[in-house]
Parts: sequence; C-alpha cells; structure tokens
Amino acid sequence: MRIKSFLLSILIALSFLSPIPNASALEIKVAPAGWASIFASGDSNVATSTPRIFYANLEKKSSFVPIYNNVPAEAKEAIQAAIDIWSQNFKSSVPVNISISWTRPINDSVLASASAKNVFANFTGAPDKTLYYTSALANALAGRDLDVNDPELVIEVSSNANWYFGTDGKCPPRSYDLVSVILHEMAHGLGFMSGSYYDSTTGEGRILQPTPFDAYAQLPDGRRLIDLPSPSLEIGKAMTTALFWSGANGVKANNGIKPLLFTPSIYERGSSVSHLDEKTFSNTGENSASTPNLAAGEVFHSPGSLLVAMFDQLQER
Repeated sequence: MRIKSFLLSILIALSFLSPIPNASALEIKVAPAGWASIFASGDSNVATSTPRIFYANLEKKSSFVPIYNNVPAEAKEAIQAAIDIWSQNFKSSVPVNISISWTRPINDSVLASASAKNVFANFTGAPDKTLYYTSALANALAGRDLDVNDPELVIEVSSNANWYFGTDGKCPPRSYDLVSVILHEMAHGLGFMSGSYYDSTTGEGRILQPTPFDAYAQLPDGRRLIDLPSPSLEIGKAMTTALFWSGANGVKANNGIKPLLFTPSIYERGSSVSHLDEKTFSNTGENSASTPNLAAGEVFHSPGSLLVAMFDQLQER
C-alpha cells in the first residue's frame, strides 16, 4: 500500500510539471453574430449605373462553388455572373462554397440577406488572434479549409422581388438587378461585416464578436470601436452617430479620406455599421455597391475600387 501511495504521489507531482493545454491556444469556431441585408429603396430611374466590366485580365484569384436551394433556373446565370466577378477580386487558394436559398422574407423590403456560415478565431494564420474571421477569410489566411462540412457563405434571396435576371446591366426601372444584389451580399458573407449588436430598447451596444471589419471602424476622435467598453451606452452612441473606416488601403482608395460607414441615428438592423454610408456613396457609381439600399433599375457589376481595397486590408497577414 505504501508503494502504491508513493507512486501515486510521484504521478500527481509529475502532472503539475507537465504542460497544461492552454485554452487560448485552441481554435474557436462559432456561429456569426448576425446577418447583413440589402433593402429596396423604392427609388427608380437611377442616374448612375455600372454595367458589368469585362477585365482584360480574366485570371481568377479564387474559386466559388454555388449550392442552390429552391433557386429558379432562370436566376442561376445572374448568380454565376456575380460569382465570376468576385472570383477575380477575392484572393484565396481554398474553394469558397456558397449556399444560396430562394425564400420569402419576413420584411418585403429586404431583397436579400447574407452571412458567413461560421466565424473563426485563434486559428493558425490569423493576423490577430482576438478577432473573429468569416469562414472564407479564415480559410484564405490559414491556407486550408477549417471546416470541410459547412459552406463558407449563406445567402437568402427574396422570392417576392421583381427581379431582372439579365447580365447585361440593362435593368428596367421597376425591377431589381439580381447580379447587383448577389454581388453585394457576397461581400458580407466574405467578411464585410460587423460583429456588433445594438439594443434599441436601452440604447446599449456591444461587440459580440469583434471582426477585422470592426477593428478598422473608428470614431471621429480616432478611437477604435472595439476598444470601447462592451457592453455600454458608449458603444451604442458610437453605432448611431459617426464611424469611419481607418484602414490605409481604403483611405487611399477614397482619395485620402476615411470612408464613412452607415450609422443612422436610428439603428437599422441588418444595415447599420456593416455598409458604406448611403448618402455619401449611393451616387458614386461603382462604389455604391456597398451601400445598404438598392433602387429599382440600379446596376453595379463591380465591387468597386474602394471595396476591393478594403478587402485587401482585411486579408493582410
């Protein structure tokens, strides 16, 4: 018995000397905090439009695989056109799977909504271990598929909208251009998205999952959104006043001016923070692709130089 007790004592002592797995070293995978949407603005006869740009260099920087759920056959060409455009602008060696569903939205003004299927933190290759990266961004940075069982992007398209399925950019004034909508929503699923939350009852805001997008969101005085106390009324105020994108690439692409984000005084779920400002960018042609509203007849078949620059920043190692 004494020998057994002695051996047990040695084993216990050795267990304290052995390295204990560090929880902070574990890769984190969770569902994203929310979705972002594009809304029908109700306007028509839009003056600015940017039909599809056929680049001289058609080299693909990534590969996308659509997974269709109840999507009508006539919509697939427009969806593929948007996918082809992003394949020339988003860099990844890992295929990006997109689940696209044709559904009836709760709010008829919603044309489509999107999110990442999952977000990842603390993975090998993450530039900042404290941030949550969308599946597609995380895979691109890690150089491997962190979750082979799930798609990277999830998009839900309204079955109620009066869609234009053409790919020529000649959308009628009372229809909504599907290529433009898919192009817009893919940006959210890829990573143009905040992990913040706003309580409209209390005015309190919080950062549920700080994303790389949030890391570049900055108050007018230079403070970062993610550095504010969370939860707090201070974050809530910041999310309903003025926020700017501070990343150097985006600032350069915006002629040296920090791009203004969409933060109306009355918080709009699915729109606030995760878009460029509607008033500032809605009539800028190609850079209107990242504003929250789409007018009937409006067309943009390019992510825009500003959005591409911002994604280059998000993908920096």
